[in-house]
Amino acid sequence: MITIQKPEDIKNQQAEYYVLVYKSESSQSECAYKSIQKAAEKTGTKIFTADVNKTRDVHKPLDVSAAPTLVKVEGGKPVKHIKGCQSEGFYETLFEGREFTSFSSSGGGDGKSILMYTTPTCTYCNSLKAYLNEQRVPFTEIDVSKDHQAAQEMAHRSGQQGVPQTVIDGQVVIGFDRNKINQLLNIE
Repeated sequence: MITIQKPEDIKNQQAEYYVLVYKSESSQSECAYKSIQKAAEKTGTKIFTADVNKTRDVHKPLDVSAAPTLVKVEGGKPVKHIKGCQSEGFYETLFEGREFTSFSSSGGGDGKSILMYTTPTCTYCNSLKAYLNEQRVPFTEIDVSKDHQAAQEMAHRSGQQGVPQTVIDGQVVIGFDRNKINQLLNIE
């Protein structure tokens, strides 16, 4: 993790990179920092960090309005914002490029944030992933069989341990409930 002091510190980066904009002495920021740090170490991902209490105006060029926010930057422009604290497994998935983000803007989902908890042997999980891909809906997948912390967060959030569990803009859908998913994603 590389601390930046001013926005110019990251201007000359050529490839895609990530910037964590956080606020020191904030529990959410501390949580995000630790999860991102562990995931970055496991995946070998370079992360720039900027504490809004020490680095002025870094949030403006990154289009950040809240801390903590992890920003994915491509070609010098912010292309993805992940707010709040997520699990270490979520960030690993993101850094390893195992999320589905390559769909065109004509895809479904209306730009909503979709997080899916799965296991590799779950038939309904595979059916749900195939359905969302068919509908051209981008999502982030976390394999809870490999991420104990994410499994605990999933169970805490929903009160259930079964998969698939899909979180669509904060609303939890248990199982492959096509009607509920269609309703939340405005799929007809």
